Amino acid sequence: MRHSTTPPEEKQLKTVLPVLSLLLLVSGAEAASVAPHRAIYDLTLLRANEGASLQSASGKLAFEIDGSSCDGYTVNFRMATKYHQPDGGVSVIDTLSTTYENGAATALRHQFKESVNGKVRDSDSIKVSRETAEAEGKGEMKSKPSEPFTVPSGAALPMQHQLKLMALSEAGGGRDSSIVFDGSDGAKSFRAISFVGKQRPPGSVARDSGNAAAAALKGVSSFPLTVSYYNLDGNAEMPEYQVSFDMYDNGVATGLVLDYGDFALSGTLTDLTFLDKPSCP
Repeated sequence: MRHSTTPPEEKQLKTVLPVLSLLLLVSGAEAASVAPHRAIYDLTLLRANEGASLQSASGKLAFEIDGSSCDGYTVNFRMATKYHQPDGGVSVIDTLSTTYENGAATALRHQFKESVNGKVRDSDSIKVSRETAEAEGKGEMKSKPSEPFTVPSGAALPMQHQLKLMALSEAGGGRDSSIVFDGSDGAKSFRAISFVGKQRPPGSVARDSGNAAAAALKGVSSFPLTVSYYNLDGNAEMPEYQVSFDMYDNGVATGLVLDYGDFALSGTLTDLTFLDKPSCP
């Protein structure tokens, strides 16, 4: 991964939505068991390169999805992380977001707020609409009302992209390359390169067998997944960021790894609550 001196707060904000969209992976797949749920993870520092100027990190990630394929999905997300620098400095970064994507993949609404050490650093809302799931989209940001943007034709919204990866896993796994718009960097779309593993039988994730928070997953099959996000502009050899985890067929993720390039965080599932599943008419 590339080395950088970009502050952790700038990196965390850009990685929130990719994490968000990947945690949506099978929650909208009718072929799987749809399971609206709330999951909480403890975050710890997995790795820090010299250029990261980072001594330690810890935090919480909370994720909640509700809705259905007919009504669309609403996702609430919060990631709060404390970063300790070698010089004794501390940054507490708290990012909250709410995202809605309709079942037809023709509309996306996203709003977020990020605070650093208790002070709001950034906030915005984004809307995207298009006539069909494959058409060019029209987008706008509340912070830049006079600068509308377009989403490339053929680009996938988060849920649309993840259902594609789910189908790939069910077909035996493999590699996928897609243009994705998720709102993580304003008007920018990304090239997402994904490596999807084969479906594994229940009980195959040894890490979760001793985790009480994962007890409800014992009878559920899963598969490993890694997605790397590249800028569409230029010919970058290294991704902007990368996320990986084990995904269960009811939409619950465990073993999170959020790789920002010069440092990486790991996430351990500590609490899991299943919510009522809405039914489509």
